[in-house]
Amino acid sequence: MHSIINLILTNQTKPIKSTMKNTLIRAVLCLTIVGFYSAAVAQTENLNLVHITKLKTQMPEDGSFAERDSLTAIFNANVVKKNDLILSHREYAHYFTSDSQDYLIIEEFKDFGSWEKAVEKNEELIEAAWPDEEKRKTFMDSMERYFKDWHGDMLMRTNSDLSKN
Repeated sequence: MHSIINLILTNQTKPIKSTMKNTLIRAVLCLTIVGFYSAAVAQTENLNLVHITKLKTQMPEDGSFAERDSLTAIFNANVVKKNDLILSHREYAHYFTSDSQDYLIIEEFKDFGSWEKAVEKNEELIEAAWPDEEKRKTFMDSMERYFKDWHGDMLMRTNSDLSKN
């Protein structure tokens, strides 16, 4: 059976004789392939993971933007800011059009494993901040009533070469 490397090096279908020169060429080709692969892996190891959650807001009859923002600030102080696996966290409310329902939460993590661990840690921090299950449910319901029962998620990777900061 012909090896792929032999076919690449000789551009022919007949096996080539194993000589020192051919062995050296094969070794250099293999090292080059491994080098390119290692460089590609090293580049992705330095890229962070970004989780984007898209929500749709709604205004309860007895609600206000001030209450929504206050509840969100309480949640963030007790959970997000205490989770050291979250490298950055930003929330964006749609600014100005006739339909200003879009709300984005953008969080940055070191890598996929850190993101998974951060989700688990968030659950622990939620339970620590509101140990009483009934009070926890009341708080979460109060905050969640400002958002429709819909969301979208994206996991993205950063590329520092294309970023300003």
